[in-house]
Amino acid sequence: MRSLVDIERDLEAARKALASVEGNPAEVYSRIVGYYRSVRNWNRGKREEYGERLLYNADAAVEAPVTPQAAAPVSVACTPVAREVQDVNLDSRVLLFVRPACPACPSAKVAAGRLGIPVDMVNADTEAGLAEAVKRHVLSTPTAILLAKDGRELGRARDNASIAAFGKLVS
Repeated sequence: MRSLVDIERDLEAARKALASVEGNPAEVYSRIVGYYRSVRNWNRGKREEYGERLLYNADAAVEAPVTPQAAAPVSVACTPVAREVQDVNLDSRVLLFVRPACPACPSAKVAAGRLGIPVDMVNADTEAGLAEAVKRHVLSTPTAILLAKDGRELGRARDNASIAAFGKLVS
């Protein structure tokens, strides 16, 4: 029978061995600017963008964060203007993410103002605005998010022409 001292010594040796355990590095490839390339060769900005990519499921019309372990990550190029047209009515509203230095934001504000539904401006340069942008996965300004009365996202637009297209849905 082993003594308590022998067991403690064996446990300490096992802890030391586990502290230095290393796995094999995995090579991850993803699409960047039209072709596949190893993620470790990407610049810092592209690697950060890879971590923020969303997986878009067209069948379920649901966005889900992509984890590095997920197979074949796909970025969202453009969200459909409206997923559920029957939910768009006068109770809908638009969240418009803007920045004072954004050259395209003034025309986006005008386009959103012409929709005839409430428009909530979110300044992405403020701490609260940035937190809301991160929460809603907004990566650039201007970005308009069409919301149903219950807060569900019905569509996104990133330029004044696409924002104006929301008007066809709410009229």
